[in-house]
Amino acid sequence: MSAIFGTVYRRGNAFRPAELSTLQRMGAVLTHRGKNGDAFFVRENLGMGACLWAETVFEEADSPIEYHFGEKTLIVLLDGEIYNSAELREELDDLGLELQTEEDTELLAFLYAEYGLERLLPRLRGKFAAAILDLSENALYFVRDPLGQKPLYYYQDDKKLLFASELKGILAHGDVKLEILPTAVEDYFIMGCVPGERSIYRHIRKMMHGSWMKFQLREDGSAEPLGPFRYWRFTPQTNEDVTEEEWLERIREQLEETISMMKGEVPGAGAFLSGGLDSSIVVAIQSRYGCEQIPTFSIGFQENAFNELNFAEAISDRFGTDMYEEIVEPDAVEELKNLVECYDEPYSDPSALPTLLVSRLAAHHVSIVFSGDGGDECFAGYARQIHDMKEDMLRSLMPGFLRRMIFGPLGYIYPKMDFMPRIFRLKTAFRNLSMSAGDAYANSLSFCRDPMRQKLLAPLYRTPGFVPSDIGKQFSDAFALAGGRDTLLGMQMAEISVALPEAMVKVDRASMMCGLEVRSPFLDTKVLELAGQIPSEFKIREGLGKWILRKSFEPQFPMKLKSRPKQGFELPTDAWLRGPLKEIFREEVLGKNSRISQWVDINYAKKLYRDHAQGIGSYGGTLWSLLFLEKWAERWLD
Repeated sequence: MSAIFGTVYRRGNAFRPAELSTLQRMGAVLTHRGKNGDAFFVRENLGMGACLWAETVFEEADSPIEYHFGEKTLIVLLDGEIYNSAELREELDDLGLELQTEEDTELLAFLYAEYGLERLLPRLRGKFAAAILDLSENALYFVRDPLGQKPLYYYQDDKKLLFASELKGILAHGDVKLEILPTAVEDYFIMGCVPGERSIYRHIRKMMHGSWMKFQLREDGSAEPLGPFRYWRFTPQTNEDVTEEEWLERIREQLEETISMMKGEVPGAGAFLSGGLDSSIVVAIQSRYGCEQIPTFSIGFQENAFNELNFAEAISDRFGTDMYEEIVEPDAVEELKNLVECYDEPYSDPSALPTLLVSRLAAHHVSIVFSGDGGDECFAGYARQIHDMKEDMLRSLMPGFLRRMIFGPLGYIYPKMDFMPRIFRLKTAFRNLSMSAGDAYANSLSFCRDPMRQKLLAPLYRTPGFVPSDIGKQFSDAFALAGGRDTLLGMQMAEISVALPEAMVKVDRASMMCGLEVRSPFLDTKVLELAGQIPSEFKIREGLGKWILRKSFEPQFPMKLKSRPKQGFELPTDAWLRGPLKEIFREEVLGKNSRISQWVDINYAKKLYRDHAQGIGSYGGTLWSLLFLEKWAERWLD
């Protein structure tokens, strides 16, 4: 199953029994996540449901969600996959337990009955969000995978508890308080999304990744929340005693084991192939398993700067894949509408549309694809990490008070200068040098940085009662867990603990909208834990990130791929906002009926747009965020 949802009503004067029709309404807006029917459980004040996944290699896809173990009755809903299911089935078989189907939902039920929640969670390798109703304990449990690859939202007021895989499932219930949380809007301008446990709505929250939560169901039908409790977090333990050659071998062995496990018995799984190192490694390893030709999927935009198809073609030729590629010239206005429908919460990551387009292409041919997501986080592949390492070397040469005195004012008054060669674009670098290493990296990760963000936000955000975003603190706190001994490790802590789970929103929503499952080997906890042991000196070397990963697989790839820096694959927002999106931006974002004027200083937005249109500045990312927020409000708030 790939969409889960449910209701718990409180008893009393206004008691409302759980209704099948309400569950069906919640499920109807989530059918893109599971198109092979549905399953429901309704009893008095409790209601739970699931949309079932459209493709499975086994016949028992329509397995029930109700399980009985002696006096224990469980209702189990699972969105996602348990990759090490074969190993876990053997473990249960050795205990004399016989499963009736090949479904991961049944496997989860048996594991819970045998071990309980806290003992079963460390055994799981996969991507999942689950709800387990234990009727013998009168308890409802929520669980989310270590990196948040699968989503789970919940809403609670004094009358009910609701949950669903996506926000739109909760909204479909109908009786929900929808109040925008101003702090979440600031979050959005910092990260391009609403991260962590918050949602855009004050009363709707997300389950934290790597966590579980319990709701104790009382006699009056109330659900008392306990938690969330973390069961997994990225805790790197650097091992200095392993040689370079041993690391090379361990990396190859672990990635091969992970991909073999994820592939399992599934025939015909494809792969996203961007032409970058990570997806190329995944394709290289995939090609070793099975005799079938791997279908690979690649897209590029007409703009050459956003087209890496020549690198993808070289890898396809090298490994003999069945390559499907498209050079797209999308209808910008129409695709913006599709994105807003797909991401029912503000989400302006510029790679969201390419992810949706390549998912759409792949879904015409396969139901499962592999991807290279997570490689940059595991092995330090981002250019910003190299830049910030250089900044940290300069930072170490001056005492803090002197840096703050010199670079603080410089960072404020120095112009943005996007139109100049890179050597003159120093505004962010100056601001970073006035900060600690952790705060500087949080600044580097921001989509819209201060002081521009403070000018862009409406006066509401400068009132005494406003609760500001704590995202910067989350980044710097995660950075600090490295203990100050290793700047690069601190950056990786921030990336994996805070930023990576939000990047997974992009992959889940885009692929699920197209009925496609994406498996990401670099996000396996075994791969992450191995990467956390590798000293930083092996990750960035010779001016390149992911040095040890490149070295591990260099005999298999063309020289260009081994040595070229990461380019990324993003939306040509700068060009679109000077072209096909120009009129809609002026009319809807800057017009008198702008829906976002309660959160944004429209006069300052006009200045940014004017400078962008005239080429004085390059504000495509910020302007795209404004346009997405406006179109989101039109679709989901009107």
